[in-house]
Amino acid sequence: MIGRICRSIVITLVVGLLAACSPRGAIGFGDAPPDAIQQQVWVAQFRSQEDPRPGDQTPPRPDQLRFENYVISIPPGHQTGQIEWPRGKPNGATDFVTVSRTDIAAVSAFASNIAKADRQKTGTTLLFIHGYNNTHGEAVYQGAQLAHDFDVPSPVVVFSWPSAGQTAGYLYDRDSVLIARDQLEEVIIALSRQSDRRLEIVAHSMGNFLIMETLRQIEKAGRFDIKRHIKSLTMVSPDIDGELFYTQASYLSDLPQESVILAARQDIALRVSAWLTGRSNRLGSATDRVAVKDLPITVVDTSDLSDGGFSHKIPFSSIRAIELIKMLDPRIRQAGAVTDRVIRLVDER
Repeated sequence: MIGRICRSIVITLVVGLLAACSPRGAIGFGDAPPDAIQQQVWVAQFRSQEDPRPGDQTPPRPDQLRFENYVISIPPGHQTGQIEWPRGKPNGATDFVTVSRTDIAAVSAFASNIAKADRQKTGTTLLFIHGYNNTHGEAVYQGAQLAHDFDVPSPVVVFSWPSAGQTAGYLYDRDSVLIARDQLEEVIIALSRQSDRRLEIVAHSMGNFLIMETLRQIEKAGRFDIKRHIKSLTMVSPDIDGELFYTQASYLSDLPQESVILAARQDIALRVSAWLTGRSNRLGSATDRVAVKDLPITVVDTSDLSDGGFSHKIPFSSIRAIELIKMLDPRIRQAGAVTDRVIRLVDER
């Protein structure tokens, strides 16, 4: 009886997750109104261009990366924390729309163009790695929203890995993460070697499994100095088992100097993931330092800033969370309660 009840709860949550992801994102082209903000997003796309083969529900993974540049128009009435998806024909006055998309032939040209696009001479590139159940369009527009809402001064790159883009594709996505490690390594090395630039990496959900596996692979090969080339690692709602993460991180000789986990106790998506693995929580739903132990990582508890829903994207979707996270470290500590490298963000307005 208890088992049937648990399965019913999981089915209900999964259906809810599917509903929460609709309508599904697609790249919509349109014109930008004069008062819209145009955000440039660079994309390393490792997505299939084929339909599923007979008998399969998901497409085959691709053989190679594609490199692109997008110019995304963000509507004048944009609300922080939201992506204004078109409900019909894309309208630049009210929706996120794609103004242009340009193909780039090779990773070397891709990295060179990104370095040239750093008009503020930051010397850094923000690399965003999306999570489970994301379409390519959702990954690209999420990157544009982050760049805009967080006032990112450096060029923004999205690594779009082959997620099935469907709730039932959880295991497909886990396999895709393992397949995509070589391609992500190629992008990381190319970006950092161009003018000796440093990376600020932001990963969400299962994207954290991908970045940790890739960093471990890079460390094992010994061709890349993580501490020198990666300025920061921000792990948003990481969908990783705590013991697995500790094993991955402990293998690295150095974690990036600024390593942060943004977690929320009530993350329903991670509760489902934890239940599927027979555990009580995932790294992104643990708001203490048990999983990270002695590692030089700061845990940020965003639980009190949930705006309802599944609480899986609080740092991206909560206006107050975005306001606090944008602050520098000394000020963010003043805005929350700090205990043993755990920061609890609270809305005191």
